[in-house]
Amino acid sequence: MLALCLLGLVSVLPSAGFAISTDVVISQVYGGGGNTGAQFKNDYVELFNRGSTAVDLTGWSVQYASATGNTWTVANLTGTIAPGRYYLVVQGAGAGAGADLPAADAVGTAMMSANNGKVALVTSTSALTCGASADCLPNANIRD
Repeated sequence: MLALCLLGLVSVLPSAGFAISTDVVISQVYGGGGNTGAQFKNDYVELFNRGSTAVDLTGWSVQYASATGNTWTVANLTGTIAPGRYYLVVQGAGAGAGADLPAADAVGTAMMSANNGKVALVTSTSALTCGASADCLPNANIRD
């Protein structure tokens, strides 16, 4: 997957040649939360169910690693995301600048970079071990 950063708000795009999830996808990634000038106190990953049925996220995770790293921080997910609905995973906070986020559906501890990094939606809670984004795919557990 490829992550692009624009003013601290990061959009995640799938790598060419790999299937995109037909239901739950990563819709937004925000790193650098709490840093000087940050819009929000915490980093976050927002999921969206673009499918037509509810999806049980229990046993899934959102994972983060630095752009060149292979150590992934895992935020376990629980609950169900209805079609057309969003799911907020609140991550770590910097020094405290910025506004509070809405109530979280899940909480993680990743301190995400404001400039680059890797985020994956995974259908297990086992940490990924891959390094470069190209090394991560194909992987049947990576949903987005």
